[in-house]
Amino acid sequence: MKKLIFLFLVVSNLAYAQKYSGDSWATVNNKGNGTLSVVYYPSAGIIEEENGKMKGLCVDILNEFVAFAQSKGKKISVQYVGAEPVFSEFLKACQSTPNVLFVSNITVTEERKKLLKFTPACLSNEETLITHKDAPAIDKLQNISTALNGYSAKVITGSVHVKYMEQLKTENMPSLAISYGTSGPEILKEISSNPKLFTILDFTEYVDATRSHIPVKKQNVKIGAAQEFAFGMAKQTDWDKIWAEFLTPEFRKSEKYRKIVAKNLGQVYLSILK
Repeated sequence: MKKLIFLFLVVSNLAYAQKYSGDSWATVNNKGNGTLSVVYYPSAGIIEEENGKMKGLCVDILNEFVAFAQSKGKKISVQYVGAEPVFSEFLKACQSTPNVLFVSNITVTEERKKLLKFTPACLSNEETLITHKDAPAIDKLQNISTALNGYSAKVITGSVHVKYMEQLKTENMPSLAISYGTSGPEILKEISSNPKLFTILDFTEYVDATRSHIPVKKQNVKIGAAQEFAFGMAKQTDWDKIWAEFLTPEFRKSEKYRKIVAKNLGQVYLSILK
């Protein structure tokens, strides 16, 4: 049985490796030109396709990265080779596909560092407890079992939100039933039609929900510590070297970067930037 499971994992990883491919940074650096292949997890304001064109904060950062490489005499062409709309599958592909950059709002954690390489952080994030707009206001987590009595929760499979929701259940709401979905938009859509459901999502997804007039609200309670988003890549990938030169703390303090954030996520997001 163990041999069969191992074989299945090997075949699965090979399937992803064959699905996507790209140049290594060493190849581009030596030739002076080449392609950066990008796979993305669609997220409004972060990275998505609209009318055949890519848009979002990550796309603008990638464009700045291309300009930075050009200033060093390296011509890079960004090629968006595919989208993975199921977050757990997106992370699985990232782990097993060399020489491809996986782009979205991926939270950097110590557990994920054991499996993936990351670029330097590209954005700060706050975990957000989101309910239907008609749900009672929660002033502190200790009161959540009373305020949301009879409610259930749903979080994205494979996300860091799972850990936070399980912690909330253990510490404050022992009878809470937790279910799992493939993406934030799916869960937010369900909350809009089910007022007795709540979730934990990234602040970026709450911002998009307000823009889309989804009937939800952010509860004013703190969930976990401040986090950082970055782009991911397989351990075998060497693009982290040039990204470390580009995506520096100085770049994230620049007016150019702040304009990118404001353009894609709005002025409200600037308030949580570190």
